[in-house]
Amino acid sequence: MELEKRKIYMDRMKYKAGTQIALEDDRNLQDNKPDIARILGQKGYIRLEELKPASDHVTMRGKLYYKVLYQSDEEQEICSVEGSIPFEEQVHMDGIGTEELVQARWELDDMTIGMINSRKLSVQAVACFELFVEELYEEQVSVNLPGLPREMGIECRKKTLNMAGIAVLKKDIFRIREEMELPQSCQNIGSLIWEDIEMSELEFRAVEEKLFVKGEIKAFFLYAPQNGEGGTQIFGTTIPISGSVDCQGCMEDLITDIRYQVSQQDIEVQEDFDGERRVISLEMTIDLYMKLYREEKIEILADCYGLQKEVRLERKETQYRSMMTKCTGKYRLSEEVSAEGVPAGAKLLHCQTSAQKEGQTQTEEGVEILGAVEADFLLQDESDGKFYRIHAEIPFKYLLETSGITASELGSLKICLENLSVAGAGEAWEVKGILSFEMAVFRRAKEDMIQEVELCEPDAEKFKKMPGMVGYVVKSGDSLWDIGKKYMVSLESLKEMNHLTRDEVHEGDKMLIIR
Repeated sequence: MELEKRKIYMDRMKYKAGTQIALEDDRNLQDNKPDIARILGQKGYIRLEELKPASDHVTMRGKLYYKVLYQSDEEQEICSVEGSIPFEEQVHMDGIGTEELVQARWELDDMTIGMINSRKLSVQAVACFELFVEELYEEQVSVNLPGLPREMGIECRKKTLNMAGIAVLKKDIFRIREEMELPQSCQNIGSLIWEDIEMSELEFRAVEEKLFVKGEIKAFFLYAPQNGEGGTQIFGTTIPISGSVDCQGCMEDLITDIRYQVSQQDIEVQEDFDGERRVISLEMTIDLYMKLYREEKIEILADCYGLQKEVRLERKETQYRSMMTKCTGKYRLSEEVSAEGVPAGAKLLHCQTSAQKEGQTQTEEGVEILGAVEADFLLQDESDGKFYRIHAEIPFKYLLETSGITASELGSLKICLENLSVAGAGEAWEVKGILSFEMAVFRRAKEDMIQEVELCEPDAEKFKKMPGMVGYVVKSGDSLWDIGKKYMVSLESLKEMNHLTRDEVHEGDKMLIIR
């Protein structure tokens, strides 16, 4: 019998693999650079240039870009040196073919840059990569029988399920182009020495055929003035960012689950309208891994039985997402940081922080998250122009409550450091802030869905033995549906015969059943 069906779209991981790459380099200073007296800062980022799938493996090519800020003993000059380390790795991914669209996420698990001598640096890093292929598939859900089932002698029962089917699954990019102009109090830029670009947690909102993006960027720069006078200059600003990405199938009622990663960042000094070097342009490319879900109530065909003929049902166990929620929590961070050798008059110029997760464990109460906040302070003693760096690792441990949720239902974890404040003087400083945690959770469920319905002649012997009238006492666990199905009587007849206004029966109730 042809059933009325509805398509529900779901996503699943088709292939997944992870790898770690150790990267090392010894970097000599260029001849025009002064000797290194002390390292004041370091940073690095991965730029993935190619992901090429082949039979059972993926070839991955890219570079680690790094930059070091240092001070020389020659007039306390501030300088920077940068470089890159290329890498190529074959990652085994059993079953993958050449036509698959491979996506990747990565992070620098550890990077250490140290002095070998005053003219040479040692760079060591570990990069962690997760490669994956996701696919969209459909499930057929039976929602009704054709025509009028009761006229065909079939009794049907419906059931309402809360389902979160996927409406959009795609990768896209969001580009940021901003220009920052120096205030009148700042000197013209000769050359940029150091930059720190910190992007806040992005907010996403689905509208018709578009995805709106909102956030802000905090930018900090050290630069050498164009006239060479006045020493190293400082400029910092905060820029609001907003924009949209075209997204076919996007609608306002969809639930967003979006991961993102900065894949490229370019900074350039430009001239203003008067021809002076007072403008810094920033271009960023952000990879978006977009999943948008539609949560809705769907009435499915749950069971059937025949009144004159036997109904045979073919079922299939179907997995689906039943709902999506978010588990959130906040952790108050407060830590004293010692700064040995920093004079009392040193002024804080900039603080760069990042929160890193080091592990998570599922417990009965929730998810225990272990990690650390890495903080780099840049200070300057205005009396002699000397710069100082303070590096601190502040550990944290937090229990994110996820009552009743299994490990397989947990999604990606986002950690954001908010309301950061740094106060202190000399060798004693204090860092305060709030760590905010957010984890997407999809509850998974299973249902034996009806796939086929066959109407056939009943077993003659069984049908012959079935009494025409029965006095029945309701047992524990009985339902009106179970009783009707057992005796092949419609629910409407049972209710009419026994003066019932609802489909409920209770243990001990006495019923008359007439076929």
